Amino acid sequence: MSLSLRESQAINDMAELLYDFLPGSGNPSWKGHVSYKTVAEKIGVGDFWQPGSKLQMIANLLENTLDRRRHLFERLVLEIVRSGITYRKKRNKPIKLDDIDKLNGLLVEVGFKFPDLWDPDFHASLRIDGYERAKQHVENAIQQEKIKETVVSSRLNQLESIKQEFFTLHSEQTPQKAGIKFEKILNKLFALDGLAPREPFRVTGEQIDGSFELDHETYLVEAKWEKDPIPESTLLVFRGKIEGKSAYTRGVFISLYGLSDPAKKAITFGKQPIFFAIDGYDLTNILSNEIGLVDFLRQRRRILAEEGLIVVPYSELCKGSRRR
Repeated sequence: MSLSLRESQAINDMAELLYDFLPGSGNPSWKGHVSYKTVAEKIGVGDFWQPGSKLQMIANLLENTLDRRRHLFERLVLEIVRSGITYRKKRNKPIKLDDIDKLNGLLVEVGFKFPDLWDPDFHASLRIDGYERAKQHVENAIQQEKIKETVVSSRLNQLESIKQEFFTLHSEQTPQKAGIKFEKILNKLFALDGLAPREPFRVTGEQIDGSFELDHETYLVEAKWEKDPIPESTLLVFRGKIEGKSAYTRGVFISLYGLSDPAKKAITFGKQPIFFAIDGYDLTNILSNEIGLVDFLRQRRRILAEEGLIVVPYSELCKGSRRR
């Protein structure tokens, strides 16, 4: 196909703009010398670099590539710019952002918009020299590190506050009040790590102590502030709550003193495990920042899926003896 008059005009304007980006040719004996001729040969359009005036040769190279090997046009233009950056810098006439803006406008006229030439970081690199860019990168990195340290420090302070609330619960005289406060503490813990907790709610006549979301999956929560290991009957009630929801719903049973030995065996005997249990020792390690909450939950979820275990001693997680 032949180019329209508008496209031909844009190509000629482009040739004028790119005229000083590279030399037309050079001595064949010069090693590593880059010119329009070497760029054309590298891209696979060397046959379009025909003898004549430099401006006309550039226009013919661009026009023939666009018209006859359109799929190579982007590679040609980008290689001219890439090589031109080095060439012009050596001549103390660096390519400016204004040059790239003009080139992008002309490319739009022939139906192209090359992402590399519109990249904001590339544009920024043309505004300031390499030393200033490096200086800015260092300053930005230092600032980001300070922000990170502030966020980490804030999280640790909040975690310490939640831990102290948890320890204070042990002196609560009324188990019922302690249980209510326990649920609120767990909600604070889940919220701290972005797990979108939901406070206790009722559905179809049953009480749900709460829920949270981990990796786009919802987990129902049952929290028990009792000074004895939980029996099987309590676990069966929780299992029923989970089974009454979506097939994708899972659960986390949180009990201060864990589960009774008979309950550990009976709850999974002949049944598919759909929840796992957390005890007070697990919580203490999480609140002490020995292990991140999200990391802990992901490990327990994986063990539940792979081995069907609802109870796993903390010492056997990845920070302990259970290596993966």
